Amino acid sequence: MTELFDKSSAHYVLLQPVKLFGHPNAKDKIDLLNSLRNYADLGDIEYVYPLVFEKDTELAWTAAQIVSEVMGKVQGKQWNMVYDRVKYTNINIDRMSILLKFSPEVSVHLLGVASLNYNGYIREKALKLASGLSDSRIVPYILLRLNDWVLPVRNLALHILRSKFTTENFDAFIDNFYLVDKLQNALRVDLKSIREEIADYLKEDTMLNNLMLRLKNPNVKLRRFCYWLLEDKIADDDIINSALKDKSFEIHMWLVDAIKNLDEDRRDDVIEKLLQDKSAKVKTAVLRNYEEIVCLKFKERLVSLVADDNASVRDEARFICKKHSIIKDFPEFYRQQILINPVPGALIGLGETGNKSDYDIVCKFFNHEEPKFKVAAMTAMWYLSKDDTVKHVMDFLESDIPKIKKTAKKFLKNSKMPTVLFQMKDKLKGGNADIKLLALEIICGYGGWHALEGILFVIANNEGIVQNKAKELLNKWLIRATNIYYKPDEATGKRIQSLCDDIKKKNILLPSTLKELSFLIETRI
Repeated sequence: MTELFDKSSAHYVLLQPVKLFGHPNAKDKIDLLNSLRNYADLGDIEYVYPLVFEKDTELAWTAAQIVSEVMGKVQGKQWNMVYDRVKYTNINIDRMSILLKFSPEVSVHLLGVASLNYNGYIREKALKLASGLSDSRIVPYILLRLNDWVLPVRNLALHILRSKFTTENFDAFIDNFYLVDKLQNALRVDLKSIREEIADYLKEDTMLNNLMLRLKNPNVKLRRFCYWLLEDKIADDDIINSALKDKSFEIHMWLVDAIKNLDEDRRDDVIEKLLQDKSAKVKTAVLRNYEEIVCLKFKERLVSLVADDNASVRDEARFICKKHSIIKDFPEFYRQQILINPVPGALIGLGETGNKSDYDIVCKFFNHEEPKFKVAAMTAMWYLSKDDTVKHVMDFLESDIPKIKKTAKKFLKNSKMPTVLFQMKDKLKGGNADIKLLALEIICGYGGWHALEGILFVIANNEGIVQNKAKELLNKWLIRATNIYYKPDEATGKRIQSLCDDIKKKNILLPSTLKELSFLIETRI
């Protein structure tokens, strides 16, 4: 909705001096600020902020409240852009004490913005004034100044920060976990020790109950931060059970590292559960971090992961089994698995490790009633023999099941097979719009002159969404055409010229696009 409000004009008026007679007077600016209020963002701060120093009380209060409202909404990664948006705000250093006349919840943001000014003296004075405020909303501004360019400002920020290590400020530090975490990546000065100081404060016994409550927060990044704080208390069953019940793989990934310091029995109990995790990343991490333990105590589970649905898990499990001589012949293992208890992972595994003679084994599952078996069979067949499978894959482009259609599209797009190219050209001549769009996308994946021929064919012989997509692809092709260092074969060149002539007659393309296309054809074909 911001397009309904002319911010440029508003900024121009706000920068004008307040006039006693004429425009803009104080009331004009107040009305303008109230109109801007609903649309205000960080980009408006440098135009609104200077008004807090105005003698007109209502004007100053209105400007101060807007600044407070905008800054109050900043959170997480948004802090990364704040400095660049407000650093050139015009602030009178001699009158900065005026910023304390507003209510504390407003003053804290006014001084916070001043602490982000490009002028180091202003930043330092803002921190000195803010040090007397008890409002916890000052915390993110202090955290940002710990990495200041100026040493006195950094030291002052650290002094103020330590004074904020109170029970009342717990929520402010937790809510600004992103800025706390960011301290470990500071380049100007090593802030890892300060991050540890903050962590020690947050995990004090008096804060433990509040910290445990935050483990149920909907923000997974915040939960991950809280679990990190509790890492040295990992032996607590409540923490482990909470982490295992958490639905986020990020928490489970934290648990993979955290359990290293547990006693053997408790650690092995968690490993067993993590090996059954839904996330492939978690299972792979467990295999890599606890290879010896898994081989020794969870061999049966390890063997079952050789036929896991996920490729990275299968690959890691095969590596470990081969390294420890648990399975010596993987194709035969998969053949037996398919015979006794067929699962999708076993079909794909056979495709990854077998040879063309195994094609008939996996082909039997091609018409399986369950979609995941169809996808697995198609994948295995493709790995074993692309030439024999390509027709089946093309048929699956018209499948009603999204997963099957997506997999077929991926194979055909990456195949670069002449057979696929010619079949896709045929599909451009008939079929519904969806099939034509798919065929066009696959042909464009081949690049070069074949892609141009397909694009021009669609533009010349279609309309609507298919033609519009082809026009979009043509513009992209023309940009990349300078990277084509060869001429098309004679037949392809003639077809391209003929299609270009048809398009000229129908007056389909914009004159500028047509001119660029004609020039390229005349000079390159």
